[in-house]
Amino acid sequence: MTIENATTGAAVGAVTSPIWLPSLHDISTACAEVWPILGAIWLCMQIGFKLYDRFSDR
Repeated sequence: MTIENATTGAAVGAVTSPIWLPSLHDISTACAEVWPILGAIWLCMQIGFKLYDRFSDR
């Protein structure tokens, strides 16, 4: 990849940003709402597995 290819890609992205930028903003907003919930679920699962390992009969 040459510097010309990189600058051409950046220029194309900048020119077409009015087309894709609103959808990127919507996706970012949705992820910002869902990510903490998924993180809490993951944390609860990890705590549950750790407690199961600690108190299960082996």
